[in-house]
Amino acid sequence: MSIALEGITWDHPRGRAPLEKSITRYRAERPDVAISWRARSLRDFGELPLEELAERFDLIIFDHPFVGQAARRGLLVDLAPHIPAEAMAWLDSGAVGPSWRSYHWQGAIYGLPIDAAAQVAAYRPDLLAKAGRHPPATFDQLLRLARDLREHGLWVGVPACPIDAVCMVLTLAANLGRPVTAENPVFLDREFGVRLLERLKALVALSHPESVRMNPIQMLDLAANGDEIAYVPYTFGYTNYCRAEAEKPLLFADIVAAGDRACQGTLLGGAGFGVTSRCRNVAEAVRYGLWLCSPDYQRTHYFADGGQPGMLQAWTDPACDAQSLGFFSGTLRTLGSAYLRPRFAGYVPFFEEGGLKTNAFLRGEGSAESLVDWFNGAFADALKNA
Repeated sequence: MSIALEGITWDHPRGRAPLEKSITRYRAERPDVAISWRARSLRDFGELPLEELAERFDLIIFDHPFVGQAARRGLLVDLAPHIPAEAMAWLDSGAVGPSWRSYHWQGAIYGLPIDAAAQVAAYRPDLLAKAGRHPPATFDQLLRLARDLREHGLWVGVPACPIDAVCMVLTLAANLGRPVTAENPVFLDREFGVRLLERLKALVALSHPESVRMNPIQMLDLAANGDEIAYVPYTFGYTNYCRAEAEKPLLFADIVAAGDRACQGTLLGGAGFGVTSRCRNVAEAVRYGLWLCSPDYQRTHYFADGGQPGMLQAWTDPACDAQSLGFFSGTLRTLGSAYLRPRFAGYVPFFEEGGLKTNAFLRGEGSAESLVDWFNGAFADALKNA
């Protein structure tokens, strides 16, 4: 009797291609298993509630901040009882940074770390060289670079659409040693928060005018396909833009230091492989997920097919690093010390509204003081209702 598993991923070559190309390989090992994948937009990946998807699909690639909501609603299977001890050992020791831990919630495990990312920096080495500049190391140097590039008809680009605007707030807070956590109802100390927001606004004011409308993919597309963007200080890393075959490859590196903590504390991204509660073949679904996440598969087929691995063995593999122009070695320190944002039920709606308000502030609406006050009140309410 054949087994059919239908999954939903996100609509980008990094999220779609390695899964679609895995189907034939897995079928060769498990002829009785038929797997299919569909895709949803990047925006829906980060914001669309899981309820509707969990009712329609067996497998889901999802963002870790949803785990609290998924647990409360019983949307995903707790994978812990289904993962063999041997696999649990290599997951515990071999995932990149906090990626694996991000899917653990209140004693359960709701995802496998199939894909790893964090906010990092990206740049066009040819354009920086044209301007006689180097990647900055500090936030003050970043502001100077943004001014200097204008003299050469170039820009710093900052993905600051609503979701990415609030991501930068969280990254800067953590990088400055004051991470937002569910254990503290104060989102940002008022004086500290005002300074942070004003610094971020100053950066965006010096950046490409389309910054406030762009997500990381749009900004990286502009940087890779045009000749305007020389440096992007905060973006989620994508190996797709630094493969050796790219016409105008980007290089990726650790973020600049906003304080004295180097690159520590950038917001963790990535994607997890989950099994929905509607799935009638949980054992086979977990088997497939572990097969995709196995270190050998991740550093070979998964990466070669356009994926961005979640396992350390791929990130430290010399061949993967060479084929991505140093992406892995250039950003591993940032990812290894990435910041794990809150994941409690109700956090995602707060995060979405915070993004809209931060984006409005960066476009000139309202004051830093009023935004900090909103953050603190809304975050405390979200925690209270969790």
